[in-house]
Amino acid sequence: MKTLRVSDHAHRVLIRWLGEMMAQTGKPQTFGDVVEALVSRAVLLSPELVKGVEDFIEANKQLGYTTREEFIREAVNETLRNLSGEYNYAQIPKEKS
Repeated sequence: MKTLRVSDHAHRVLIRWLGEMMAQTGKPQTFGDVVEALVSRAVLLSPELVKGVEDFIEANKQLGYTTREEFIREAVNETLRNLSGEYNYAQIPKEKS
């Protein structure tokens, strides 16, 4: 067995993901399973895009987003709905003040 030293924050994140994976699969999972899933599901975003998401969340707290992952997950789902042809959308520009 190999040992990997991680920060307290990384440990909390891994524990959270472990719980989510166990809830999704209904089966026991290991930290190795979590790391493998994270690596295989990883999406790389530019630092500028991540900063833009974080700035948007901070400036629009009334929308209820608490994490960038939550925001990005919802943005992807919304884009899939838009592009699937399931809905018709019209963009109406705001009036300039």
